[in-house]
Amino acid sequence: MKVHITNIYNQPGTQGIAQQNVAKIGRELGFHEMGLFKYNINVDDDHAMGCRLDGIIAAVQANDIVIVQTPTWNGLRFPRRLVNKIKAYPNTKLIIMIHDVISLAFDAPESRLRETIDIYNNADLLIVPSQKMYDLLREHGLQEKKYMIQKLFDYPVSNELPTPSFQKKMIFTGAPSRFPFLLDWHYQTILDLYTGEAYDTTGKNVTVFPYMKDMPLLSNLAQGGFGLVWPSSEANNYYDLLLPYKIGTFLAAGIPLIVKKGLAAEKLLLDNQVAFVVDTLEEADALIQNMTTEEYNSIVKRIQNFNFLIKNGYFTKKMLIDAVFSVLYQEN
Repeated sequence: MKVHITNIYNQPGTQGIAQQNVAKIGRELGFHEMGLFKYNINVDDDHAMGCRLDGIIAAVQANDIVIVQTPTWNGLRFPRRLVNKIKAYPNTKLIIMIHDVISLAFDAPESRLRETIDIYNNADLLIVPSQKMYDLLREHGLQEKKYMIQKLFDYPVSNELPTPSFQKKMIFTGAPSRFPFLLDWHYQTILDLYTGEAYDTTGKNVTVFPYMKDMPLLSNLAQGGFGLVWPSSEANNYYDLLLPYKIGTFLAAGIPLIVKKGLAAEKLLLDNQVAFVVDTLEEADALIQNMTTEEYNSIVKRIQNFNFLIKNGYFTKKMLIDAVFSVLYQEN
């Protein structure tokens, strides 16, 4: 019996990085990587795709456990056939981990969501980003089944980072084209924006930094300030269902969070006193402007205890181990 976990390649941005980090931690636990590649699936007819999938799952045998991270970013035909091939082996246990639901993120037709849920219905266990996500999927056709809620995304890093200092600034990573609030940043608190897109700073209290990865990004973030986690629009209900990857990034850097009320991980962040929850950016601006150095340093000290777990992958390790236990071990 072996445990396999998928890992996506050729998917840029945090969507790919998040899956790659989960797979990396899985390999540290002895899981076998099942590499997937984002490609133009239209180049494959059914026979060609079948051959491609046979190569991907070649190491799978009867009684194995397979963790499929979704989305595969290859439409629905690809993951549907992948899941069917995995389940064709006798007594295989299929765990589907949901990072994003594309049909929800982009307001696709109901039929598209139900096609996605039909894939999830093959799972022996689902790992979901929030209770709200599970409940919504149930409303749209998901069968009642075992599920786990992911706590946080880890950000594994071994390098030492400086202790953040109190700076009256917020930090955001993302594309202005997707987050309209960035286009009118008129607050007293400066915003450090990390983006790969062009951005006009004229008349805005914004400093732009290029897109960075891994240690250069963390080293910059760890200088101080507040990590901002904010939806793309005030009416974006998908934000309430999701577990943003940038939460782990900011906490790995050791800086406090500013999050909009309604975030799925809100209670965890508040219980551990590593974030401030606000309704508006005006409220966030006032909070930072009125904070003292002593208050900031006290929060940073609490985060130093908490982010040991994130930097060493413990949230993901526990999640993956609990998932394996869940499909194999029965408790009275």
